[in-house]
Amino acid sequence: MLITPDISTLSYKRQLAKRFDRASQSYDSYADFQKIVLNRLLAMLPLSQADVVLDLGTGTGQALAALSEQLTPKCTIALDLAPQMLAVAREGATSLSNIHYVCADAERLPLQDQSCDLVFSSLAIQWCLSPVDLFAELYRVVKPGGYVVFSTLSQGSMPEITKAWCGLDDKKHIHDYMSSDALVACVKASGLNLLSSPLSDILMWFDSPEAAVYSLKKVGASLIAEAANASVSPSKWKAFLREYEKQRREFGIPLSYQVSFVVAHRPIRIQE
Repeated sequence: MLITPDISTLSYKRQLAKRFDRASQSYDSYADFQKIVLNRLLAMLPLSQADVVLDLGTGTGQALAALSEQLTPKCTIALDLAPQMLAVAREGATSLSNIHYVCADAERLPLQDQSCDLVFSSLAIQWCLSPVDLFAELYRVVKPGGYVVFSTLSQGSMPEITKAWCGLDDKKHIHDYMSSDALVACVKASGLNLLSSPLSDILMWFDSPEAAVYSLKKVGASLIAEAANASVSPSKWKAFLREYEKQRREFGIPLSYQVSFVVAHRPIRIQE
C-alpha cells in the first residue's frame, strides 16, 4: 500500500516487525489517534453476529473486547506480524474466550479459503506493500456473504511533517499512502462489493513538535522506512523541529491524517 525505497520486501517486513515489537509496551499509552479511528470503525460494523472474526493487525488487541461484545464470535483470530504485540494482546485479553493468536503476514494469510465471516482491520493495512496481494487474500479468506471492514491512512496524511522537511533535503519522510480513489479501485478489483468508503480528516494537537513525532515513534509508526544508513544528522533534525514549530496554532502543534473507512462485502454467487 506504500512505496518503500531502497529496501527489499523481506528486509522491510523484518524491520516492520521489529519496530512494532519495540513499541509494544508503550503503544497503548500513546495511541490516542488509533483509538479514535478504532471507535469510528467499530461503529460502522454492518453485522451484529459473526462466528469467525479475523482481527488483522490486531496490535495490542485494542479491538478484541469490543469485537467479542458486539459480535459474540465462536472464534476470533488475532493476527499480527509482530510477536511482542501479540504477547501484549494476549496479556490484555485473559478474560476473553476463543481468541487464537497468529503471527503472520497480512499478504500471506495462513488461513483456509472462505473461513471468516468478518475481516476487521484498523490502521494496519497501510504497512502492506502490495494492494493486489492484500485484497486477493482478504477476498480469499472471507466467506461469501461475509464482510471486510477496515480503516487505513490515505494520501495527504501528515502534511505538516512534509511541510517542515521541505527545503531541508530532497528525501521522502512520509510514506506514499494510496489515494482514496486508488484504494477503492483495488477493493473493487479484488471482487469485493464496496458498500461505503468515507474519507475523514482527523486532526490531532500536541504541545511541541517533539511530542507530535514521539506520538508516531511510540506506536511503531515511525517515518519512512529507508535503508539503514539513511539517518538524519542532529543539526538537520533540529532544523526540522524549528520548521515544524512555525506551524504552531492556537491549540498547539497540528498533525493531521486522512483516514479511509471501508466496508466491503463478498457477494454470494450461485457457483459458490
